Amino acid sequence: MASNGPKFRQEIQQMMYVAGETLEAAVEAISLVEDIIRDQVVQMLTVANNLAARRGSRVFSNNDLIFQFRHDAARVGRLRNFLAWKGIRRTTKDSEDDKAELAAEEPASFDDLAGDPADEISAKEAKAPVVHLPWDISSFFPDNIPESLFDDETLDESNDAVLEKLRKADHKTRNMTADEYATWSEYRHASFTWRKAKRFREWSGLGIIADHRPNDDVLDILGFLTCEMVQRLTELALEIQAREIERDKGNGDAPAAVIPEANASEGLFASAEKSREPISPKHIRLAFEKLQVRPKRSYVMLNGTRFPQRSDLRLI
Repeated sequence: MASNGPKFRQEIQQMMYVAGETLEAAVEAISLVEDIIRDQVVQMLTVANNLAARRGSRVFSNNDLIFQFRHDAARVGRLRNFLAWKGIRRTTKDSEDDKAELAAEEPASFDDLAGDPADEISAKEAKAPVVHLPWDISSFFPDNIPESLFDDETLDESNDAVLEKLRKADHKTRNMTADEYATWSEYRHASFTWRKAKRFREWSGLGIIADHRPNDDVLDILGFLTCEMVQRLTELALEIQAREIERDKGNGDAPAAVIPEANASEGLFASAEKSREPISPKHIRLAFEKLQVRPKRSYVMLNGTRFPQRSDLRLI
């Protein structure tokens, strides 16, 4: 890594803060998180490039990224919802531009003669665009299948994950002042890719390891996934730190000024006298190792066979 420190130090610090870390995160922990996330992105780009090569394509698509975590129905559901809302915002912006052009170019009596084009635009916007994936069950049939027949399970898992995330956010912000909540809300928009496309491409190797079509949502998908990865890694590291503190308290070795966040009632903006220490690189490393453990079923299926047991990097 470059000697000037992490390239996304501010963004990672804000993401970790939203996940529950203190505002003064350790630079060593931020640097380690950035290295882990970069390895994850490089792995995704490499696999996506291989999938595209199998199709005979020189560039990969959105589906080549989503395919890599297709078994995580909740994550796929959240990403589809994210892309659907992005499509709504894009459609709304285009419709507003169309309305402005019509108001400037058409005569005043145009609406009376040809009808209001805003009604047609509103009808198109009434339904959110659906993100179809080639491995969806609905794609197996030649006819259009009602979307609600196959999306119920995915929506349930996605909604449960969203509700749990909202519950944790409510617990963290319960005792914040208006200014504190404004800061926390601002940090929720931290991203690796938003208005940082050039820096992200240089940092991740996008365009060198693999490339994509300019009109794809690859940068938005990678920005969404990397933000979730940082927060998940931080939350697990906080759990490991909390268990470590509880164990030390049982042995009488815990510092008096350190109180686990789970037992604190002041929220993220706790006072200096009752604040805990930031998570260390050790906690980040243990969290990452835990996320790399493969389910037992993946080993059971290979027992007694000659197939090699791969140890590829797992997406967190």
